[in-house]
Amino acid sequence: MKRRLMLLAAILCLTAMAGAQTIYENGPVSGVNQEPRFDNSNSISNTFTVSGGNSTVTGVSIWIMIGIADHNPGAEVIISSGQNGGGTVYFDRTVQFSNETNCYANLWGYNNCQETTNWTGGPTLPNGSYWVTLRHGTVPSGSDFGWDENAGFDCQSQGCPSQAYQQFVGTIPSEAFTILGTTGGDASSSPKTTSLLMFGAAFFGMVRIVRNKIG
Repeated sequence: MKRRLMLLAAILCLTAMAGAQTIYENGPVSGVNQEPRFDNSNSISNTFTVSGGNSTVTGVSIWIMIGIADHNPGAEVIISSGQNGGGTVYFDRTVQFSNETNCYANLWGYNNCQETTNWTGGPTLPNGSYWVTLRHGTVPSGSDFGWDENAGFDCQSQGCPSQAYQQFVGTIPSEAFTILGTTGGDASSSPKTTSLLMFGAAFFGMVRIVRNKIG
């Protein structure tokens, strides 16, 4: 029984490894700067760099300043070759940030929270520089909210700190965010291939457990 549980744990770990990775991060929350606001009337764009080979973007995590009673905002997320959704558009979808964590009260009577959203069917991008734009930000109360401005403090990714642009304002310090997905390389080690191999290992491992139990 103990051996079966250990095997099941190993399978679950392998399956989890096939999930989202960090493609790019622009540093942690600062919580001390004035966060630029965005709502239905404006947008904020930040650059990010893909440097690990062909990478499929499956989500984004941002730090925001939000009202104490507000939770899980929605926004339009655009990934493109130019700021403010300009140039070639690779992804454009309205999303709900359904995973809210690490909230704490700041000096201005608001919460700073990490908000994460994931999706399927995201774009696969080769190495290069791109823009992620958030606009049409909404919360149930109808208020706008702020994207935490950290100017790329303590960022670790290649190409950081990000450049940032706010519609109707111009160039601003960059924000706290992480681009999530699967990083690849050549076809022999692509994320899709690796994920399928892990899924296959997990599947046959489960079959073996069930067969042993029946036997």
